[in-house]
Amino acid sequence: MFQMALGLAVAGLVTGATNVVNAFADRKEDAVNQPSRVFWIDQIGLPGTITSLLVLYGMAIAASILLGPLFMLVLAAGIFNSIFYSVRPLRFKARPFVSLVSFSGAVGLAFLSGVSVMGSVNLLNPVFLLITYFMFTYGTVKNLPDYSGDKKAGTRTSATIFHSLANAVRFSGILLFTPYILLTTFIAAGSLAPIYLADLGMGLIFAVIFSRMLKAKSSQELEKAHTFGFFYAISFILFTLVLTSPTLTSIIVILSAYLWTLLVSRVSLDSRVENRDWEKPRRKKT
Repeated sequence: MFQMALGLAVAGLVTGATNVVNAFADRKEDAVNQPSRVFWIDQIGLPGTITSLLVLYGMAIAASILLGPLFMLVLAAGIFNSIFYSVRPLRFKARPFVSLVSFSGAVGLAFLSGVSVMGSVNLLNPVFLLITYFMFTYGTVKNLPDYSGDKKAGTRTSATIFHSLANAVRFSGILLFTPYILLTTFIAAGSLAPIYLADLGMGLIFAVIFSRMLKAKSSQELEKAHTFGFFYAISFILFTLVLTSPTLTSIIVILSAYLWTLLVSRVSLDSRVENRDWEKPRRKKT
C-alpha cells in the first residue's frame, strides 16, 4: 500500500512538472490561444520556472529511490518524455503522430512504473497495450477545442492537419472507437480473459461523447465534450485496471486516483479553459 501511495505521489509530481514545462514552452502558441496564460508564465520568468522544475523532478527522483532501480529507469523515460513533449529540439507535440505517441506515454509509462515495483516489465502485456493505445486515440480529442487558435498560430496537431474542423471531429471519433476492436481481438485471441468484455459497456458513453462532438458548433461546446470525454477516458482506463486486479486495495488506489483527477479539474489546474481568449467578443468602440 505504501509503494502504491508513493508511486501515485511520484506521478503527481511529474504531472505537475510536465504542466510547467508545457506552459513555458508554448508561450508562442498561447500568445494566440490564451494570452492570459502567457501573462502568468512571464510573471514567473525563466529562473522561477527552472527552480520549480528542479524541485518537482528532484522530489520525484528522490522518492523513486525507495521503489527500486527498475522504477527509476521507467521514471527516467517518463521525465524525458515529459520534457521533450514540448521543449525543442525534439518537441514531440510539433509532429502530430509523434505527439500522440508521447501523449499516450502518460498512461503507458505510468502502468509500467506500477508493475516495475514487482521487479519486471513486459512491453507485450495486453493490458498495457490496450490502455496505452486507448490514450493514443484520445489524444486526438484534446486538440479539437483549440483547432481555430492552433490554425492561427500555425501549429500542426492531429486536428489542424485537416482542412476543416468537421473532418477532424469525424476522424477523432472513428479513431476513438478502434480500442474496442483491439479489445475484442485480444479477447478472441485468448490474450485477455472474457471478464474484459465488461469494457464494452463504456461504448455507450463513447456514443454520447461522439454525438456531442458532432453537434458542437463552437470551441466552447467542444471543450465541454472534451471535459466529459476526459473522464470517460480515465474511467475506461481505471475500470480496465480494476478488471485486471479486482481487489479491495486496487479499488481504493484507483478510486483515489479518480478523486484526485476530479479535484484537479475542479480547481482548474489544467491549462485549457472553457472560453478561448482569442474567441472572446471584442467590445465595440463608442
